[in-house]
Amino acid sequence: MTVVWCSISAHGFGHAAQLMPILNELGTVIDDLQVIVRTQVPADFFQRHLQVKWELQVAQQDVGCIQQGPLDLDVEATWDAYTQFHTNWEHKIVEEGRAIRSAKANLVVSNISHLAIAAAAQAHCPVVGIASLSWDRVLEPYMHDHSLSHRSILETIRNGYALADHLIRLHPGIEMPAFPSMDDVGPSVPLMKPNSHDLRKILGVAENDVIVLIAFGGIPLNSLPIKAMESIAGLHFLVGDLPLFQSSVRVHRLEDLAIPFSEIIKQVDIIMTKPGYGTVMAAVHFGKALVYVRRGNFVDEQCLVDYTHRHGRGMELSRDDFESGNWEATLRAVLQVPDPPEPPPLPGNSAAVRLLRTYLQS
Repeated sequence: MTVVWCSISAHGFGHAAQLMPILNELGTVIDDLQVIVRTQVPADFFQRHLQVKWELQVAQQDVGCIQQGPLDLDVEATWDAYTQFHTNWEHKIVEEGRAIRSAKANLVVSNISHLAIAAAAQAHCPVVGIASLSWDRVLEPYMHDHSLSHRSILETIRNGYALADHLIRLHPGIEMPAFPSMDDVGPSVPLMKPNSHDLRKILGVAENDVIVLIAFGGIPLNSLPIKAMESIAGLHFLVGDLPLFQSSVRVHRLEDLAIPFSEIIKQVDIIMTKPGYGTVMAAVHFGKALVYVRRGNFVDEQCLVDYTHRHGRGMELSRDDFESGNWEATLRAVLQVPDPPEPPPLPGNSAAVRLLRTYLQS
């Protein structure tokens, strides 16, 4: 049996989504693959997406960022959470390393926990990072220059990353100098599969009506301008995880649709989101119009926006217009955006699998 220990950040679902296509393809070339998923991402995510033999071990792997909804980072709470996470740090590394040895892991894959990398090194197990960003680079803009504790946190994260055998950087990715070596591969993109459900028929909407998916990742929105949404003629909206909301004529809860999310995202006309890796890749590679609301000072935001405009069809909606419900002009305009100047690059799943196999064979 070939055991891959897969440490996944639970900061939303994007980190898990990056790894699913790669792990699934790895399973096609390694018959006896067993994936141990070490994370706090819920099990039902892997039930929907992971096609290899897997086991979930619920454990915190990193902090990521503390969010107040998908658009706002709580800076002070984030630094406090890192301070707590690094308490008894050497003991945590030893315990995680002991778990890796107990599982008889052949390879540790991290997206993008410094704890997992440090523990793999302690356990003398090969370890590879797979990611488009790293947490030290995310935190850098929020560091107080005079804060010794902030510097110590960044140093701990970078020291962990420096112990990795290699980094597989997914395109588009940011610079991650903490890693000792790196290979670039194309984007991580889900495979296109035939649809088994007809979204329009299930919703009962006309062929010329526009379906808009509101998808801000694994961190739920606190509210939406429902009245304004219901007033836009010819548009239907799909929303998820919105507290105390019941489906209406134009606004439909995802939970009420017996359709896999992977099929929904391929059948809508527009996706409204923040610039997050998984949603941007899906929109661009499935040819969907994208309306994005910026988060502001988040390290990979600009490269994802650039990717959207280079390879897809996208328009920005301001934060004020998003919150006030002033959506209609942008939603109608994005459908008129011409085809992109460049086709999207080929997915990097196969290249990532080839690199992983070199570590498994060694």
